[in-house]
Amino acid sequence: MKTVLIVTHDWPPVETAGTERIRKFVQYLPEFGYRPLVLTTGRYGMLANDATAGVFRASDLIHSLFRPLRWRKARGVAPEAQIRVATLSGQSLPGRLRDQLMAPDTKLGWLLPAVHRGREVIATQQPALLFSSSPPETTHLIALRLHSAKGLPWVADLRDGWLFEPPNPPLRQAVWRRAWEGRLERQVVSQATAVVTVTAPIATDLAARYPAAGSKINVISNGFDGADFAALSRQRPADGHFLLVYTGALAASRQGGSADALFDGVAELVRRQPGSPLRLQIVGNFSETEKQAVQGRGLGDVVEFVPPVSRPEAYQRQVDADALLLVTAPGVRSVATSKLFDYIGAGRPILALAQDNAAAGIVQQDDLGITVAPDDPAAIAAALEKLMQQCQTGKAWPGFETARKRYDRRELTRRLAQVFDSAIF
Repeated sequence: MKTVLIVTHDWPPVETAGTERIRKFVQYLPEFGYRPLVLTTGRYGMLANDATAGVFRASDLIHSLFRPLRWRKARGVAPEAQIRVATLSGQSLPGRLRDQLMAPDTKLGWLLPAVHRGREVIATQQPALLFSSSPPETTHLIALRLHSAKGLPWVADLRDGWLFEPPNPPLRQAVWRRAWEGRLERQVVSQATAVVTVTAPIATDLAARYPAAGSKINVISNGFDGADFAALSRQRPADGHFLLVYTGALAASRQGGSADALFDGVAELVRRQPGSPLRLQIVGNFSETEKQAVQGRGLGDVVEFVPPVSRPEAYQRQVDADALLLVTAPGVRSVATSKLFDYIGAGRPILALAQDNAAAGIVQQDDLGITVAPDDPAAIAAALEKLMQQCQTGKAWPGFETARKRYDRRELTRRLAQVFDSAIF
């Protein structure tokens, strides 16, 4: 069995969509001939089984410098949520300076300790290749240095675009920063043995800007674990309602999305159909502004806000739904949130507020539901009406069977192992 050293920042106790992607790769890679080791940060603590699980942690120099301030800010916050606690507010002058000057990202203090720790791991564990996953992009700079020093094959995984539709575009508007990060991105794409992206638009952009690297760029999407849904069945009794469920933080769209058009669309449908059976359940973090938006539109009896629940309970709520809601921001081509793949696992038709992006393409490819522009209330109302009619008349959705096979985590890991094989041989 060959060993792969995985460089990733997001790893338990931290819980993010990135954590889940890499954790599932780690879980299934041994089935395809690879023993995974993980090089990650120690800034959020460690787990008791790190040593036996092959997890190696490196400190963050900047985090260590600000540890007393960090301790006060993060006191009482669960370890898995501490990644969301800012040591310095991004709205403060010091925070804005930090965000602007630390390129490519604020995890730059992890770079040198991780390179040092990585060299130690390589010397003792003799991995056959490296695999790095971003964001943050510092992970690739660590892998680049290890690759250059040790000559190991290297696969770079971009969960988000770097210069193309990055998570926080304003940070990269300065000419000097775009030039510097453009140089870093070019080094990573050109020197990596293979590149993986999660959506086709990211791959297309990289291939267009770096044509010499086009043949080594692969798309391996996010996915769902079939084991999470295997034992689930509908538990909700018939109640005469059409239940549309959204799981997650509604306003978490990272590039300026808003729920206003959604609520306007629901309000329009209710005006058209007084006594409509539609019920919208939003399960996750929500803001007072969103609650006020619902009340202001007279939707208090139609829209229900449910505080965050455990992942297994979220899956059960998805299975109990009549349909599932996906919300994306207008104009972002590369977005295909991990939520979409959980919805595929649940097997319920999807109303995707998505247009001309990766998420819309996935829903349309296998006829998994209806897609509509996310900023058009009238179109949203019409799509809701159509989806309710289709479901109430018993429309079948056979595309879910194909999609489940394509996006199962085990299958995606098999494809990643094939990329590893090609990189080695």
